[in-house]
Amino acid sequence: MSRLFQLAFLVSLFTFNSCAVKDQISSYWLDKRNFNSEIYSTTEANLYNPQDQISVKVFNNDLYIDIILETNSTNTLRKIYNLGLSVWIDSKAKLQNNFAINFPMPAEFPFSKEKFENYLSRFSLTEMNEEFQDRFQVYEVVNTKKNESLTISTLQEDDIYQVNLSSKNEVLFSYHLRILMSEFYSEKLSGDEIIGIGIASINVANEEYHSALSSKEYINKRMERLKTGYNKDPFELTEWWAKFKLPTKSKP
Repeated sequence: MSRLFQLAFLVSLFTFNSCAVKDQISSYWLDKRNFNSEIYSTTEANLYNPQDQISVKVFNNDLYIDIILETNSTNTLRKIYNLGLSVWIDSKAKLQNNFAINFPMPAEFPFSKEKFENYLSRFSLTEMNEEFQDRFQVYEVVNTKKNESLTISTLQEDDIYQVNLSSKNEVLFSYHLRILMSEFYSEKLSGDEIIGIGIASINVANEEYHSALSSKEYINKRMERLKTGYNKDPFELTEWWAKFKLPTKSKP
């Protein structure tokens, strides 16, 4: 069985304790901008999730959708290091797990809390950004509708996907994902489109289970060895989604 079909199968088998869906939020319309434009840093977040201590910003125009996840929590960043991060996107906002970007990929050797704090203390701001670039050079695109699973290097330019991790003066960790809008919509936006964005999470992350944010496939592989919570329930996986209305320049 291919990895892609294993992923689709596992997704269908997972039972969640809860699936929190935020109210519909309007994305920011943004005329064509450079991927590294400062406006992505200075704009206020659309949404903050206190459980994972992550803020979410979504921008779009007719060509791209930009998703920015940011956190100042060292514990959240440790979770992302240890088991990676999956961003799920559903162009019809039906909260279906049919498209994901897995980046960064999980670390081979998970960090304990103490070791991770010591690890972070070694870097200046510039060195931290260099560490992100050196350590995380591969991301995975999963599209179950097309039966595709692609592995892409961050070192190569890609016309469809762009990803970047960074640390800034006021933000410990910033994740920026840009995807061509044509991946989700075949025609020009009408202003009525609503897109769903989801992130998987573990209810209780402790020293035994090192991450709250990850791809479901990887969580499943390690679930029996790294139990979560005090009741050792292997199905403490939850998933929170947000729905974003994608405006057009003429129809905000």
